[in-house]
Amino acid sequence: MENRNTPQLKSGLVALVLLVSATTHAASPPARIVASEAVELTGWLHTEDFTVHETTVEVEVNGVTEVAPVTLNGRFHIELPADAEVRLRFEKEGHLSKEVIVDTRHAQVGDAGQHIRHVKCAVIMELERRMGGLTYAGPVGSLAFDPEGGCLAVTHDRKLVPAKPKHRKAAMEF
Repeated sequence: MENRNTPQLKSGLVALVLLVSATTHAASPPARIVASEAVELTGWLHTEDFTVHETTVEVEVNGVTEVAPVTLNGRFHIELPADAEVRLRFEKEGHLSKEVIVDTRHAQVGDAGQHIRHVKCAVIMELERRMGGLTYAGPVGSLAFDPEGGCLAVTHDRKLVPAKPKHRKAAMEF
């Protein structure tokens, strides 16, 4: 009886299986995501006092605001819907608040948009007492996706303006 388990026969079978599976994958079109989430945002908060205790991340989508949990090492993870403009607000007592706008309208464009996008970022919170009575004029940045290719576009705006007084002092009576 002849043994037909030669190395050439085994490598030929492996090549045939790979060829069949490659043509099967090439024939089917890429799947478009149907999930409601288009972008996963993972971030890390850094504070000048080195604690993230009582730091909040508010997420506003379509007029509804929720608070995202922040871990003890400052990490937060948010799933953002497709075709939305999201406002993120970072707050901590004694630090300047920051806002970031995330526009997910074109997150599903291009090859990368065929999957849920995962964006990573860091947010640094500055102490108010070191800012000389100034605050940010508006959102400090934005994340958006290019309408033609789906590439991530990041802008920064750290313009400072005089802060409005928090409490108005009452008139003194004599």
